Amino acid sequence: MKPLHLALLTLLAAIWGCSFLLIRIVVPHFGPVPLTACRSLIAACTMVPLVLWQDRWSEFRRNWPHLLVLGLISTALPFTFLSISTQYTSAGFASILNALTPVFSAIIARLWLDERLSVPANVGIGLSFAGLVVMVFDHDTIKTDFPLLPILAGMGATFLYGLTGNYSRKFLHGVTSLTVTAGCQTFSALCLLPFALLQWPASPVPASIWVWIGVLGIICTGTGYMIYFHLLATVGVARTVIVTYLSPVFAVLWGLLFLGEGVTLKMLAGALGIMAGIALTTYRPKGYP
Repeated sequence: MKPLHLALLTLLAAIWGCSFLLIRIVVPHFGPVPLTACRSLIAACTMVPLVLWQDRWSEFRRNWPHLLVLGLISTALPFTFLSISTQYTSAGFASILNALTPVFSAIIARLWLDERLSVPANVGIGLSFAGLVVMVFDHDTIKTDFPLLPILAGMGATFLYGLTGNYSRKFLHGVTSLTVTAGCQTFSALCLLPFALLQWPASPVPASIWVWIGVLGIICTGTGYMIYFHLLATVGVARTVIVTYLSPVFAVLWGLLFLGEGVTLKMLAGALGIMAGIALTTYRPKGYP
């Protein structure tokens, strides 16, 4: 992997790790659905002019049905689920749940694309879910009377992210990352807007919160997804998922520095199980594609 790709992976991990921190700050003022709709709308307003400027509109129109599906499974639904999860947990905890993406990606690739799973990959899947079980019982970090809610919401988002990588590989191969990002954010915003208006906060939202939503939309969403889809197209899924190792590190760091969030023993033990599982799941021995 070229140094540029490693730099982009690290940058993406820092950006997406920061997104969990910002969600923690913003979601109490907005709610999950309006927050996701605003993120997507801001990102779309940033990306669509670039599509027109780069003369990619015909590419956008040709692929709009797949972009619509990808907008739902890569943005509208997982962003909403992550906002729900982060509402009741720490930024680091939610990011560790999100790190299960390669595991779900491998399972979906096996069931849908008929890709073989090695013995280490099967062991890794089991180890990752064992780590998840440990985290379920981390009552010091989960702040709700229904502790399975943030877990299930986080897993739902992770499953959809795993589906996203496989779907884009199958149906959007060769489409530029700019077009894919703009399409995802546009259709996510359009699908969520009616529901966001119904759940719009009754109290005025502070100006500082709007600033953070702008950062979420432009940097964490628009720029982050452009880097992500660019890496998928240039270095492949197996190497791009390295970002899932790094994002929790940044999320825990940002949460510690800016929100004073700690790391519990159960959270750490679960994270080690999940990360070890991801390492085994993404390992490719000779003879496996």
